[in-house]
Parts: sequence; C-alpha cells; structure tokens
Amino acid sequence: MGVIFWLSSRTAEQSAEQSTGILQWLIDIFGDNFLTNFIVRKSAHLLEFTGLCVLFNLALLQTKKTKMPILSVVITSLYAITDEVHQLFVDGRSCEFRDWAIDSCGAILGSIGFLVLFSIITRLLSRKKVKFVDSENN
Repeated sequence: MGVIFWLSSRTAEQSAEQSTGILQWLIDIFGDNFLTNFIVRKSAHLLEFTGLCVLFNLALLQTKKTKMPILSVVITSLYAITDEVHQLFVDGRSCEFRDWAIDSCGAILGSIGFLVLFSIITRLLSRKKVKFVDSENN
C-alpha cells in the first residue's frame, strides 16, 4: 500500500518519466500511438493491485487460517478508491472511474492467481507427504 501511495504521489510529469523506458520499448515494437501509452499506464494499475490483493490473501490466510479471496478483493478495491481520491490532490493527476475498475480487475486477478497457486502448492505438499510416508513403511 505504501508503494502504491508513493507512486500515486508522483506528479503526472514524474510518472511519465518513470514509465519512459517501458513505453519506449513498446513504441519500438508497436509504434507511437495512444494505445501503446494506454497499455503501459493501465498495465501498471492492473499489476499493482494484483500484487496487493495477493498480499491481502496471504495476510488473511495467515491470520484467519482460511482462504478469504472475496474479502481480499473487496479490501483491495476499497483501497483503490482511496488511491483514486488521493490522486485528486496531486498535480496533473485525476480521479478516474476507469482506473478504479482496472484496479479492481487486478484485485480479482490477484485472488484467482492466489487460489491457483495455493491449490498447486497444497497438492505438491500432499504428494510429498504421501511419498515420505510410503518410504517410511518400506
């Protein structure tokens, strides 16, 4: 949340400078157009909030001892609202419904990713236990 707050505290000019390297790479591939710039900026929103939601999922799993993916999405989405409001007070930035929607999609993606990884890790660990128990019996 601190990293997202810091990134949102950067002026529009500072934010543009920050994404220049990635943007230039995409421009070299796809050309200089609105879509290229849009993809870089909105991908950042999506990925920031995907990561935040994964962290909320892990924190809730650790504290509540159960998976709570929907609650993680709700908390992440609520934080996304505060992030958009925060940007109203930063030069050159704005509060946009579209950005909140992208952030919330990132949250959903984060919970889905968490559930998939949790399932894979659980299966791998249960297989190792079975193999370990079988080797002890022989």
